[in-house]
Amino acid sequence: MNNGINSDVLKGIFLSLITISALTTVFYLNVNQEEEIIENEYLKSDICYYSLNGIKSDYHYHFQLNITINDERSEIPMNVGFELNETGELIFLHPIHTYDNSGRIHVETTKNATALLGFFFDIWEKDFTKNKILDYETDELHIIEVKVNGELVDTHEDTILEPYVFIDIEYHKTN
Repeated sequence: MNNGINSDVLKGIFLSLITISALTTVFYLNVNQEEEIIENEYLKSDICYYSLNGIKSDYHYHFQLNITINDERSEIPMNVGFELNETGELIFLHPIHTYDNSGRIHVETTKNATALLGFFFDIWEKDFTKNKILDYETDELHIIEVKVNGELVDTHEDTILEPYVFIDIEYHKTN
């Protein structure tokens, strides 16, 4: 009879723990549904080590980036975001990267996080703000315009990256 009571108590404790775990999980998943704005430091974290460890990225999309300086297209090089060791082996792949020089930018992460256009330039180690693109700065004769799908925006480096958008950055003389 003691074994029956102990068994019932153990079952009750076990079921209680499972219930608490399930409720905690549901609460946690609901609380963390919002996308979060991420800091630049976050980009070089574990979210893109999947490429080295065979883990599939959960979020993978592309956008097109075109940079025009004084009516001349500036090439975005291949393999931006690839870090290689001294023997040329890949040691890290940033979640925002290129494979070719077409301007097609890949965003691949293991969590749904908001990425900004400025993050790509940070990874590329090139300047981009409302006052500077690459080595070109605004002045009384030159401006920088950013268009997303043809629409002028004023967000510059804070432009949120989204799947399948076309982003045009133009540095040119004022009219």
